[in-house]
Amino acid sequence: MISYRYYWGKEPVSSQAQGANADDILKQLSDLLLRENDISKALDLLKQQGIKQGDESQGLQGIHDFLEQVRRLKQKLQESMSSSDSSALEELKRLEKLEHELRRASWGLDLEKIDAQQIQDLLGEQSYQLWNQIKAIPRLLEVQGYIEKLGAKYELTPKGMRKIGQRALQDIFTSLTRDALGTHQTRFRGSGMSFLLEESKAYQFGDPFHLNLSRTLMNTLGRQTRTSRQPKDGCLLRLCPEDFEVFQTEKRTRSSIVLMLDMSGSMARDEKFFAAKKVALALHTLIQTQFPQDRLHLVGFSSYARALKSRDLPCLNWDLDNPYTNMEEGLLMAKSFLNREHAPNKQIILVSDGEPTAHRENGKVFFQFPPHPKTLAKTLLEFKKCAAHGINLNIFMLGQDAHLVQFVQEISKVNHGRAFYTTPQNLGKYLFVDFLAQKRKWIKA
Repeated sequence: MISYRYYWGKEPVSSQAQGANADDILKQLSDLLLRENDISKALDLLKQQGIKQGDESQGLQGIHDFLEQVRRLKQKLQESMSSSDSSALEELKRLEKLEHELRRASWGLDLEKIDAQQIQDLLGEQSYQLWNQIKAIPRLLEVQGYIEKLGAKYELTPKGMRKIGQRALQDIFTSLTRDALGTHQTRFRGSGMSFLLEESKAYQFGDPFHLNLSRTLMNTLGRQTRTSRQPKDGCLLRLCPEDFEVFQTEKRTRSSIVLMLDMSGSMARDEKFFAAKKVALALHTLIQTQFPQDRLHLVGFSSYARALKSRDLPCLNWDLDNPYTNMEEGLLMAKSFLNREHAPNKQIILVSDGEPTAHRENGKVFFQFPPHPKTLAKTLLEFKKCAAHGINLNIFMLGQDAHLVQFVQEISKVNHGRAFYTTPQNLGKYLFVDFLAQKRKWIKA
């Protein structure tokens, strides 16, 4: 890791001195950004909260920690001072002023307006250095190329976007390794998480060396049993080049996928939209890195449908001004994208939390809740048309009330798609296990 030095006032601050580095900071910033939909707000929250020290990352003291430190010093001073001690009274006033400024900083005051010299005098040199680190967070992320300042606002760079997508993907696969979702056969190797087929083959020079260790050892054992030769040096098994087997990775088939994200008002509750965005980022990263021959389209739908760009996902918000659920228009757009593709496999992945409540009527949005029968009928018709065009459908519902279950059952009848009822916390696990299983099915076909 390259260590940078940059300046705040007279004191140089090292990017790795006593605190978190840029990767640790961006890791913490990722979820804050997906929740707040604004980099500046996410940065303010990060400065307030700091970063807790973990096994793989150094900590970073936040404004709240400084406030607590000042309060403890005030209490200790008040308990020990006498009313005639003028120097102690003066220090208490300075602590109270610093506490007031830190409280304002926790509400969004520019940190440059706080006198850092007071922090150094009252809290010590170490706290002064840590304070400079908090102020340096945006600059550190800029130096590493994760964000850039455009006018008065910060924006994610493509490098920062990739890093956040990798983080989202890593979070999901980490949860898969420790969660009991059943005997799902998913194998990942190294940081690249390469997708491997279940079948293995005899190793040939030039093959990726994704070793099937159990098959390799069985081949060695079988060969030695057939030849009845035991190694003379006392080794139980002696591997030969012809024993090696590797997992197959070269068979790939192109597919086109549309991920439909519900952006209606109900998705704002219970972190449903946060979970949907994180899954969208992770899926985009997975396809870019592991299935570059595939094509992913993103469609958001609320009262109307719109095409989404992957670069807009981190700061994407649910639709406050158009909060209805026009699933019909989302399906029309998804179908139009897939009809232009020539991939042999086409799929729509739909993430929603309820029934459709709106449809187009004479060019205008018609809304009714509970859903009007015409809205349900027009939406079901679009699901049926998707099936007629050979488009596979997988629905991930973040809810399970009786009317929703009945509607999804009707979809299954006309489209023969599959439905999964899950929670925001488990959405990524279910979607990715199913996606990789579907990829394996297409590859084997």
